[in-house]
Amino acid sequence: MSSNSSSMRLAYSLAAGAAAATALSAAADVIYSGLQNLSIGQYNSLNLNVDSDAYADVLLKNYVFTGGNYMGASVNFSPGNLVSFNVGGVAYASALSAGFLINSASVGPSFFGSMAYGGANPNAQFNNASNKYLGFSFASGSNLFYGWARVSVNQAAGSFIVHDWAYENSGGGIAAGAVPAPGALGLLAVGASGLGLLRGRKRS
Repeated sequence: MSSNSSSMRLAYSLAAGAAAATALSAAADVIYSGLQNLSIGQYNSLNLNVDSDAYADVLLKNYVFTGGNYMGASVNFSPGNLVSFNVGGVAYASALSAGFLINSASVGPSFFGSMAYGGANPNAQFNNASNKYLGFSFASGSNLFYGWARVSVNQAAGSFIVHDWAYENSGGGIAAGAVPAPGALGLLAVGASGLGLLRGRKRS
């Protein structure tokens, strides 16, 4: 194989890396909290500041009412909403699995919802949930972003753990569980090198 042919093959391979990096670039817009494992004690709540600005975005509650242990969530500012549903006039937060697409079509109809309340809210989906996702949209200035929080809830024991969270800072939708792609920047660098080789070959 000639050196010219080898160089061209290498350049095309590196250019293919650039194309792959373009596909991954959307994942680079995901802002991830890192693993947190925050425990919300009974009679307490946690205000998540998802985008680390001056305002908390999502309130997570671990209360005790006359009907027993209650876990719930609400988005603090309009027009943010939870991925949620209504049954019999009661708003419930949806327990999502990894990969569920959180976007304008899936959030709503409510900005608040019961996550767990035992027999008092029989349609609640977080009564005994391990590593399930809460999906939401939240306002930040004039922008609306989509995000998720991964939680584990044991209603009977009164435990509520927030493992981590993320949001898509481009304003697009986000898949539950999506985190930044670790290889995206490396692929972009390699791809750029390949495109440079191709340009050099054409000029000569």
